[in-house]
Amino acid sequence: MKMELKTKNMEDFLTILGKNDDDATQGGGIYLSNDDELIKETVEHLKKGYDKEKYTFIESKYTNRNIKEYVPLEILRLMIMIMMKKIKELNSEITLYDIGYEFGRHINPKNYMELKKFFRKNNLGVLKIESKNPVIIKVNDCALCDGLKSNESICYFDAGVLAGAYECILNKTVVVDEIRCMAQGADACYFKIEPVK
Repeated sequence: MKMELKTKNMEDFLTILGKNDDDATQGGGIYLSNDDELIKETVEHLKKGYDKEKYTFIESKYTNRNIKEYVPLEILRLMIMIMMKKIKELNSEITLYDIGYEFGRHINPKNYMELKKFFRKNNLGVLKIESKNPVIIKVNDCALCDGLKSNESICYFDAGVLAGAYECILNKTVVVDEIRCMAQGADACYFKIEPVK
């Protein structure tokens, strides 16, 4: 699958992606022939751009851009809410769970502690194993729903991320259900993880 990305300043875009060769451009657009490779590069940037000791983002390790502040979390939330709305409108079979699942697979953690650190460093929430049989993961300070109110669980993306990540950790397919959600008034978000039989 080819993806065409156009911008007025291609030099800036190439710098952000870490690419700087003329072969990457064709006819005014950038053609990225391998989507998985682009995703992998971006995940690697996320992993190396953070100070592991201080849990702070080091912008200079990520890009040459001169940005003084972080992108607000509300932008991420808004993007996800718009995706949810569009998915429903289009009656798509693709869900936020599926998108999260792919994200979790690309994180490719080797164990629970690696996943926990990734969540914490990227301000996605603080993971804690609440139960081992069945596996229930508690997520404090959930980035996607903290402060929101809903009649139903809304962390489909997080559930998918945990499913993809735990597939890598356990080397088997799992299904993840959010059983309690902060948006419904719970003290944290709780996810039940079960291997597919």
